[in-house]
Amino acid sequence: MRKTRHVAIGLSVLAAGVLALATQKPVWAASLDNPTQVADNLTPDSPYSKPQPVTQAPPVDPDRLNSEIHNSFQNLIPDAPPPGYTSMVGKWQTMMYGFVQFDTVYDSSNSFNNWPFNAGAANASTVQGGRTSTGQLSSLGATVDHNAMGFDVNNSRIGFALSSPVYNGYKIRALLEMDFLANPGESQYGGSISQAAGSAGSGPGYLTNPIFRIRHFFMDITTPDFGNFLLGQYWSLFGWQPYNIYNSVQIAPGPGTLYGRFPQARWYKIIHLTDDSHIEVAGSVQMPPAETSGVPTFVEGIKYADTGWMGEGMIGDTGKGQFPLAIGFSDIQTNYDGYLGNPGTTTNSSTKQVNAANPAGQGFNSFTSAYAIDLWLPIIPVKDGKPGNNLTLTAEYSYGQGDAWQFPNLNYGTSGGLNQGSAAVYPGGTFFINGNAFVPLDTRSFNVDLQYYFPDDAHTSIAVGLAQTDATNLQSIANTVGAYNTGGAGSTNGLFKYSAAWTANTFAFVDLWHDFTPAVRAGLEYGQFDTLYTTGMNAIDNRVMMSWFYFF
Repeated sequence: MRKTRHVAIGLSVLAAGVLALATQKPVWAASLDNPTQVADNLTPDSPYSKPQPVTQAPPVDPDRLNSEIHNSFQNLIPDAPPPGYTSMVGKWQTMMYGFVQFDTVYDSSNSFNNWPFNAGAANASTVQGGRTSTGQLSSLGATVDHNAMGFDVNNSRIGFALSSPVYNGYKIRALLEMDFLANPGESQYGGSISQAAGSAGSGPGYLTNPIFRIRHFFMDITTPDFGNFLLGQYWSLFGWQPYNIYNSVQIAPGPGTLYGRFPQARWYKIIHLTDDSHIEVAGSVQMPPAETSGVPTFVEGIKYADTGWMGEGMIGDTGKGQFPLAIGFSDIQTNYDGYLGNPGTTTNSSTKQVNAANPAGQGFNSFTSAYAIDLWLPIIPVKDGKPGNNLTLTAEYSYGQGDAWQFPNLNYGTSGGLNQGSAAVYPGGTFFINGNAFVPLDTRSFNVDLQYYFPDDAHTSIAVGLAQTDATNLQSIANTVGAYNTGGAGSTNGLFKYSAAWTANTFAFVDLWHDFTPAVRAGLEYGQFDTLYTTGMNAIDNRVMMSWFYFF
């Protein structure tokens, strides 16, 4: 309690300092009165954002295609790069962008590493070996119940945007973007789940020795008459990403939001209803969920947007700008194909019992589907292109079967132990093999985020939000096979395994943001993760996180 009180007092003082600075007009603020001196510091996550007004009207883009990808490139590579960008101009235009991010995280439990990645909160009663056979707290249980402090820079990012000259009405753009964000399962101080047994650590993990990885690598081809074609790795069309990502200091993805970048081939086209009203239709064929999948995943979407009704907003923690009123619908179809194998080869007695009816080589082949509805609603819109005193609501709802793999690391604490043969290669949390029945998990998610930008030209903002992911049929499965036969997945910090699956994870949060300069931003958040298990238990983690950003 004493440590928690000290942390709370320190953060309160820090928040007061941020607010005090927000109410003062610093030296650099004078340059903000002259828009031509301001670097727009946009990233591909803020495509609808527009550079500050200039004294002369910018040239009209001959394409006039106002899609996510097109506007993203128009902001990244305008006809005249805004001040502050590093560019190499020639027949081909190249622009470098990115940011340095520094995170500090305090958790009331040891449920996660610095980024939860859709994991559930835990305590000594929800992890394997957390308590002794007599119910007493074990050393592992005490570790899980202990508070934790973390630091990292792994979400820092660098990217290059390229654009070629228009040739016979065709224009080709490309985006190469990388970061240092490791996969779940690594302890900040080294080692993995094996440490749960008390073995020594193996030195620093990927948090301090990160792997440079691809985020986006794609080309976008604008045609004169047939819309656009995108080839490469980009956001999934399911959920009209990334505009569905709520404004939170947490490193995405958090609970309740579709999130993923996949190799894909996408076609999309804009239909202009009026100068401001547009309908975008799109379809993509993308990477399936497992290497044994013989059929790709299909995604379709349609979205209405009104660029005459713009709202200030932030996507995640970096994509800040002006975005139009929009409502979108998308759906996804996934094929699951494989065999069950011989139930006698497993060493799990409960699995043998559940799958005893399966003959050797029994197969399955099934399509699942899911849908999503996304909303971006400027309640107090931007006036005359000048941000400040703006209120924006964003929301998403999704429901379907077998689509948990569209939420990174979402396995509901299940290890796939009930799946045999090639069924075990599919991501956990997507389906179970129960007897000789293929049972997809039903995933439902929602998030609601309200963002308010103060009249200081939107340099200061607050956000409140609520998000949840739940498996609506997992409890009935657990009632059939036994709750403790559904767990076994490892934690994101490598410390423990879940003793039982969880059915719902809820995240509530409140944020304070301030842009100290056009290139420096800070965000402070208090959030609570509340996870409900199939055993009826709840685990709660209270998290305070602060992040600093330097954009270049």
